[in-house]
Amino acid sequence: MQTSALREPRDHQVEALSALDSVLQGHDRAQLVMACGTGKTLVGRWYAERVGAAVSVVVVPSLNLVAQTLREWRSGGGWPFQALITCSDASTADGVGERADGDGQDIADSFWTRLRARVTTDAAVVTTRLSGRSAEQPLVIFSTYHSLHVVAEAARSAKVVVDIVIADEAHTLAGQSRADFRVALDEKLPAKRRVFMTATPVVSSNDDASQEDSELLSMDDAARFGPVAYRLDFAEAIARGLLVDYRVLVYETPRAGVTPDPIAALAVAARQGVASVLSFHGRVAKARAFAEAIDGHRLEDGRTVVARAVAGVDPTAQREDALEMLSSARPDQLVVISSARCLSVGVDIPAVDGVLFADPKNSDVDVIQSVGRALRTAPGKDVGMVMIPVCVPAGLDDDTVLSSGDFAAVWRILRGLRSMDSRLRAEIREITRQRSRRGERDGSRGSHIEFDLHSLAEPERFHARVVEFLSPAWDLVLSEVHQFIAEHGHARPGRGTRLGEWCERQRRAHRRGMLAPERVDQLSSLPGWTWDLAEQRWLDQWRQVHDLAGAAGQGLDVEDPQIAQIALQRVEHRSAVTTVGRWCAWQRQLARRGELDDRRRLRLDHVPGWSWSAVSAEDARALDLLGEYVAWKGHANPPADVVEDGVPLGQWLNTVRRRRVTGALTQSLLDEIECVTPSRSAEGALRWYRGATLWLIGLEALRQFVSREGHCHPPYSHYEDLLDSSLPLYDWCTRQRHLFRHGHLVAARARLLAAVPGWQWERERAPRVLRDIGDARHGTRTGYVKGCTCDECTEANRAKEAERAARAAAGGPSTDLTDAGSARAHLEQLVGAGATQKALARACDLNVKTIVEIVVGETKRILPETESAILAVTLADVRKAVAPGTRVDAGPTWELIDDMIARNWPKSWIAREAGLGTSLQLRRDTITAASADRIAGLARRLGTRRAPAKRFRQPVPTLSEVLAQESTASQSVDSDSYSWARSLLQQGYRIERVAERSGLPVEVVTALAGNDIADAQVAS
Repeated sequence: MQTSALREPRDHQVEALSALDSVLQGHDRAQLVMACGTGKTLVGRWYAERVGAAVSVVVVPSLNLVAQTLREWRSGGGWPFQALITCSDASTADGVGERADGDGQDIADSFWTRLRARVTTDAAVVTTRLSGRSAEQPLVIFSTYHSLHVVAEAARSAKVVVDIVIADEAHTLAGQSRADFRVALDEKLPAKRRVFMTATPVVSSNDDASQEDSELLSMDDAARFGPVAYRLDFAEAIARGLLVDYRVLVYETPRAGVTPDPIAALAVAARQGVASVLSFHGRVAKARAFAEAIDGHRLEDGRTVVARAVAGVDPTAQREDALEMLSSARPDQLVVISSARCLSVGVDIPAVDGVLFADPKNSDVDVIQSVGRALRTAPGKDVGMVMIPVCVPAGLDDDTVLSSGDFAAVWRILRGLRSMDSRLRAEIREITRQRSRRGERDGSRGSHIEFDLHSLAEPERFHARVVEFLSPAWDLVLSEVHQFIAEHGHARPGRGTRLGEWCERQRRAHRRGMLAPERVDQLSSLPGWTWDLAEQRWLDQWRQVHDLAGAAGQGLDVEDPQIAQIALQRVEHRSAVTTVGRWCAWQRQLARRGELDDRRRLRLDHVPGWSWSAVSAEDARALDLLGEYVAWKGHANPPADVVEDGVPLGQWLNTVRRRRVTGALTQSLLDEIECVTPSRSAEGALRWYRGATLWLIGLEALRQFVSREGHCHPPYSHYEDLLDSSLPLYDWCTRQRHLFRHGHLVAARARLLAAVPGWQWERERAPRVLRDIGDARHGTRTGYVKGCTCDECTEANRAKEAERAARAAAGGPSTDLTDAGSARAHLEQLVGAGATQKALARACDLNVKTIVEIVVGETKRILPETESAILAVTLADVRKAVAPGTRVDAGPTWELIDDMIARNWPKSWIAREAGLGTSLQLRRDTITAASADRIAGLARRLGTRRAPAKRFRQPVPTLSEVLAQESTASQSVDSDSYSWARSLLQQGYRIERVAERSGLPVEVVTALAGNDIADAQVAS
């Protein structure tokens, strides 16, 4: 390896070079992560020399860094390379952006001349240099990311493949980087090797990128950035003595306008013993104002402040003179150099004792780069101070103060330090254990963070907030949110819950810029997470309405109650807007008041079927006035004589009540009314007065009838038609008389009725007229039903009604017909057990049609006796009632036949006695039900009798003859026969022999054998 005789790689740089060698043997790209100030720029230079690169491209974020990097590469010596500087024309957009990244800085031509470098803005020039380069002298092209596309274009034109691309401050490429910056990553710039160097690698997630955004790049993507070949973080660099350690001081200062007072902020820095300080600001103007305010100020220790502000627009010589003051400060001076951006990223400056964050830095990368200025080593320096002045607003409680924008810088800077130094994470966890007294700093040995906030009433609250925003406790709560989402399907814990309050604190911190970017990414990636709950709720509800309108096919119909009354999703706590219809009504009201923003109005216009004029202009005007009346009076029931802005509000509301009673009130108007009036259960809710409105409609109908007909006696069942409804006037008048008769009619209503011309509280009874009712008999209910109102028919009907009432009072049916449900269920059960409809009809003694209509449900009500007949039938009854021709199982019948044959009854005799002919011709599997019934009847009549002894050529007597003979024999039997039979039994004769000898039936002998003379007599 050929390296400079002036500068040799240190141990950690040798390690880095070896690591690059190892990784780039198997990959075409690699990462080098080294803390600020540890010499990663020279590692890149030495590696290019080490691999013998003929063409190298070095890319940095700004022109100032191009100049610094070129100077570093030239300082190595021993490798004579040609340098070409590529930048953008200052008159172009790229040129403006290039200089804006360094506060407008530009580099004088004399500087490039001293370092033997040519500067160009022309791709053709770069192409010529690449094509005509000398084989003996390497070419190194230095470029900003803004101008890299010029180099890529030239390389492609010259058909040159670059040996190595070294992208310094490579975190510039991560996240939402510009597309033209990404040339360093792809083949638009052809290269054999690529090395990406940074002190602050950026890891991003695409989960929160919107569709309009380009892809977020992350440095943990090895395919784009390569694997990490070597890592040297701040903690290790400090441990190896490459950087000094640091101490963070968060201290309170008075306010000067919107920022800490410069003098007070610097006084604290002076008490720390620092001699040189870099102060960082959000804008160049603030940096200049800070320097002007403190320059020349005499400190309490006698030193004089020498302050200068530098910016990229300043001449290079002026900036270099200012920075030179940092290394040449006298003992009686405190040198302060203020800047906005030009000294924070990558710029090599003399070692300083500390950095002061006068204004918040916007990212962790900015913080780390800025803190790196204070960590560079210097003779006699053992610690770098990081000073964060903060103003504590008066009159606010501690929690409000700590959540305010004044503390945003504290959280951002501590966040950046935590990501830079792994040691700080453990220390932050110890903050809650600190018990320092108010106004005193924690003096723990080895502590990196000190707080001097004497205005806080409860310092412990500050410690707890530090842990919440910076420690792993935050990740534990985040895991609880993940669990909540898994269980509930959304990321909106309830208000007042611990988890809900935590989520709301994160949203407040995000609004004030106090939440770390990585935590913003983590929360944004949660399913259902939103930074604006109200906006997300509106969008979810809009999406519900939009989808509903699309599914309907004909667009959104808010007049359809089935649509309008669909429950709204994600209803706000205690909101009256709980349905789709009310939500639409509320949007219309907001639009009328001018409170609906254009973006939401545009979204609503895209809902199919959406209408802004769902209610008439007159109703809309009255509605808005009703809302104002409710806000003023606290109730929604203005009297009838109330007039607001020329609108008779009370009368309008009465017409609305009438419209609802008559069914003429539109769903849209109803929803709008419910949006502006208190809920139904609340005090002051709108009273619809349905009963009173209906009564007034009845009075109006009566007056109209009297005016037209000239009398006050509407006929029976008369309906009076009004403009908006039709009323059963006869029934209404009858009801009023009934109420008056029993003392239940309101006095005011009675007076109004009494004032109607011809009104009578009691009507004369009409005479009973005999009418011709055809064949029907008078004096029956049938006559009354046919229209006869004579006394006899009327009395018969009254008696029938009284009978029904009595039957109902006793628990019986109140009408002649009863519900067929029980009978139907019983029939279905029998059918399920195998019963046929014909058999059911025979068993119930009903026709088949009646059974069928009950079973299929055509007959809803049946006579009570029909129900009783059906419910009384059992399955056995059905089997008995089976049709004669129905085939049944022959098994039981043949059992009876076989038993009779066993008792010597011939088959021909059985067939003849059963009425089946002269021979027994029955199948063994099935027989007709009639045959089965005949055999069963014969078996019952025959009992256990045996066939009589067959006499020569004498036929077997018929069953009738057998029974007649038994009757005659029983009448002639005397006591001697019984005595003879007992004697034979005692001698041991068989029962059959005794019966034969004594002439007694076998049954009688059997009974005698049991010594039961009583039974024997009964059997005979």
